[in-house]
Amino acid sequence: MNDLVVNPTKHVLQPKYEVLTAVEKQELLKKYKIEEKQLPHMLRADPMASYFGLERGQVVKISHSGEVFNSLVTYRCVV
Repeated sequence: MNDLVVNPTKHVLQPKYEVLTAVEKQELLKKYKIEEKQLPHMLRADPMASYFGLERGQVVKISHSGEVFNSLVTYRCVV
């Protein structure tokens, strides 16, 4: 986090990030009947992963909102 020049969460176009707990992660995988490797990936070098100090295997819920769509939720697994 010390390598970041600006706070990436403060940008006006940045969606909301929420780190899932281990229990929430298991519920997500069970709900969609998928394995961890089937989730879209986020690199540990990603600025948002660095900001939150994410480790391999953690899952992030990303909530987008805007004029084009009311809300869109995606998930990323850190690799």
